[in-house]
Amino acid sequence: MTQQQPNAHMTAPETILLSADVMGSHAAHWQALSSDPQADVPAWLQQAVDDAMLPRGLCPADQALPSTHWLIQGPSSAIKVHQIIDVNSQDQPTGLRSAFPYIDSPYWQDVSIQRIGYCPETLEAVLQVETAQGIRIHGFDSLYAVNANYYQANQSYQACFSALAYQLEKVPAHEQMLVEDPAAIRHHRALNAILAANNGIAPDDLQAQMEAWQPSSPDDEAPVTLDLSKMAAYLFGEQFGQEDEAWFQGEILGAQTTDFLGQQVQLLDVAMLREANALPLVVRIACAAHRLEGQIFEVGDYIRGNIWMQIAIYAMSEPPTST
Repeated sequence: MTQQQPNAHMTAPETILLSADVMGSHAAHWQALSSDPQADVPAWLQQAVDDAMLPRGLCPADQALPSTHWLIQGPSSAIKVHQIIDVNSQDQPTGLRSAFPYIDSPYWQDVSIQRIGYCPETLEAVLQVETAQGIRIHGFDSLYAVNANYYQANQSYQACFSALAYQLEKVPAHEQMLVEDPAAIRHHRALNAILAANNGIAPDDLQAQMEAWQPSSPDDEAPVTLDLSKMAAYLFGEQFGQEDEAWFQGEILGAQTTDFLGQQVQLLDVAMLREANALPLVVRIACAAHRLEGQIFEVGDYIRGNIWMQIAIYAMSEPPTST
């Protein structure tokens, strides 16, 4: 697939080439949905083709989709299969390039694309995006095969967030951690004191105020006990090219059960990042019944686990910023 831009005035985000070995395969992703992927996945690919569409992503209706490959999406359910199929000059399929599960999500935020990790062997990518509040999120780009030529730097997009869970667990009630490191204690006390003095809003010179802060009593230097049971957190993967493999903890805002080609799957809408003066990051997480091991999760529960984060971009959110 060429990286030429439809518009000569468009500036592409930073792009890093990744090999298939660095990016990894989808074997673990299929195993997260099936206890017998060798038997299930070929059947799923065929069923998905029988009830499929060609998503356009950012490609305008008056422009042609890529001529070297198709991105096929099906079936019409909350969980879908995406297949990237090579085609020849006669518009005939010649082979399957890649296939992966996709979780549809109604939850999106305005983001800009900071970096693209692109694998030409599979026509896939991992995006690093940034919210308006400066929060950076990494996710597998489920629409890269049709969106690649339309991404711009300094452009705001509506990005939908979803994930596939490898394993989940409920966070124990009143789980605590004792902080005894002096530097960590000082950081915690200073941040809380400054936010309290500013009605919970971080001042523009927050860092300077934190550096200047001094304890006013021995209690300000005492160990701090943190309640981890109500914490929302997201940590992207440390391995280069696989930052979409993440760890999270968050609160369940919505829960439902769905069927994916004969497999029972729980869909959990989870708030996994809560920052002051920012929209919470809400992600729709799919977890197959065989991975839940009998656990029942309900709205209001805090859960944590390992996930494969996905990002789907269907629209710009505002005109591009001039450069």
